[in-house]
Formats: sequence, C-alpha cells, structure tokens
Amino acid sequence: METEPQQQTAGAQTCARGTPSSASLQNTELQQIRLRYRLATPTFQTLCTIPKAPDRRQVLHKACLAVEFRSFPLRRAEKGFFREINDHLPIPYPIKDCPSEPWHKVFLLVQIQLQRIPWPNKLAAQARHELYGERKRMDKILETALRCAVDILGHRKDSRGVSVALDVLRSVKAGIWEGSDNELLQIKGIGPQKKERLINAKIRTVKELAKLDFWHIERLLSRNPPFGQQMLHQLASFPVLTLQFDLVQHSGLQAGAGLDHGCGLGPPSTAACIARLIVNYGNNAPPMWAESTPWTTIVIEGDDGRLVYFWRGSVRRLSGGKELVLRLDPKDGEKLKVTFACEGIVGTMVRVTHQV
Repeated sequence: METEPQQQTAGAQTCARGTPSSASLQNTELQQIRLRYRLATPTFQTLCTIPKAPDRRQVLHKACLAVEFRSFPLRRAEKGFFREINDHLPIPYPIKDCPSEPWHKVFLLVQIQLQRIPWPNKLAAQARHELYGERKRMDKILETALRCAVDILGHRKDSRGVSVALDVLRSVKAGIWEGSDNELLQIKGIGPQKKERLINAKIRTVKELAKLDFWHIERLLSRNPPFGQQMLHQLASFPVLTLQFDLVQHSGLQAGAGLDHGCGLGPPSTAACIARLIVNYGNNAPPMWAESTPWTTIVIEGDDGRLVYFWRGSVRRLSGGKELVLRLDPKDGEKLKVTFACEGIVGTMVRVTHQV
C-alpha cells in the first residue's frame, strides 16, 4: 500500500565519523531513523560511521557490514566461486583479503550483479541453487540498509552523501550501475547481444531508444513486426521526469503558512528566499516500470556540499504537476544544484543549477 512520503530530516546534529557516542544515538531524530528501518543497533552504528561526502565504495561497504548478513555465511563450497569473482572478474571494488566473511559474500555478489557479469562456473548445482535463494533476501536487507544510510546522511545535511547513497540504492534496485553502458538491459526483451547492437548504432539510453520509430527498432535488432510496436508500448511507461525550479529572493522573509520548510531548516533569516519547484512526468499516463509504481526523490545541494532540501514521494503524486513552495536560506551568489530522479530506475535523473 502506498504511504504518505516522508520529508527526510537533515537536522543540525551530526553523527560522529567513528563509532557514534551513546549521546548521539539517543538523539531523537536518529532514534526515529533506527526504529523506522528496524535494523540492529550495531548495523545502525556502522552506518553512522560513513564518512562525510563518501564515494560509492564507502557507502556500499558500510551497508554490506550489516550484522543481518551474518545469517549468510560464506560456505566452503562457495570459496572458489568468490575468489574467482574477486581475483579475476572486472568488478570495481575487489577486496584485499581472501573472501571468507559474510560481508565479503554480499559485497562481491552485488558487484557482479551490478556489472551484469555471468556467474563463474565454480559452483556445484546445489550450491548455485542455494545462493540464488539467498540473493533475494540479501537484496532486501541491503536496500533497507541503504535507505537508512540516506536518512542518516540527510540528518547530517551531507548532500554529497545523500546523493551517493541514493545513487547506490537506485543502482542496487535496478541491478545496474547508474551511468553505465548497461542501462538498456533494464528493458524486458533486451539482452547483452541486443544491447551491443544498439550501442553500435549510438543508442545508449532508454530515452534514446524510445524516440525511434518501430520499424527502426526492428531493423536495428533484426526482428519482425510487431516487435517494434510492442517495444515502444513498453517504453511508453519508462518515467520521463520534468523539473522546473525558480528562486525569488526576499528581504526579512517571515515563516508563513503554505511554505514547505524542507528538512531541518532553521528559523527564517534576512537572506531567506522563496523557491518554486514544479516536478512532473512527461508520460501520457502515470508511469509504471517493472510492474510497480516508481518513487522519486528531490535533492537540493548547496555549493559547500550541505543538504538544503530533500523530498521523497510516489510518482502518482506528480499527476498534473506537483508544486512545492519552499523557504530556503542560500548564500549570496551560491549555486544551488537540484536533482530529481526515480529511486529504483537508472537513466531517469534530471538536474538543474540555479545561481542565487
């Protein structure tokens, strides 16, 4: 069931970079975040140690350290399989040690999924079947840990951290790294060979493919009708997001009714501005992808990497255009970067920059 989206908190108190103190964990907002995701306290403490402005590896690594993954030990029959992944396959983040821990198992497995690399032929049939069965449960835990990481980083007002954590979450849910040449593999009926043919024809994204005529798609992929029309029907549901952002400065603005005060923003200042944000989709009908309704996120980032505003909501709420009137406190001459994207689909991101 769809629930009301929550505006994530970006309060003034920040988690420590090391193991959080008991005082920081007793912070009301942090406790609400931990209870929201029902993760073990050690897992939450580990997520709080994600450094400021992390990269993809740091976010994914910390999420894979969740104690909930200890129920997936690396079995003796799997060691050769994971050594092959770590030592010989083109994954972006190999580990230094010989794979032996549960987090090694999750960390390496998710990377070959995101790279869309076939599994090495190093597992017996029974071991492969068991690992396939574990993978869905691993993915569910990993997604929960990443969502929690987004909220923790939002609590710190770390816009870079929020953006990277959302990037990793989006990639994990889509099964493809954002920005990779594998974006077309999200489409049902497009495999590695068809993807390569499209890339050779300078078609690298879902949006580019959706602009072609049906007969052109059939010609490129050597398929007969009605393949092209069926493909375009499917692509009509791929979310095409639109974003409009306008900023008007006011002197001595007072907090008023009807304004969205964003995440953790303090009292109005003399430099406060009213921002008008309109988000929508360009599809003829509310888009659905992979048989589900996408959720979307908005991140507004300041020059210094602080989180100015964060919003999350279902694409259903955008019908006819959703207008948000915000009170922001930017610095004079600052460039605000606004990013709007679907939470679990790569290739949907739109971004605008506005100078104050």
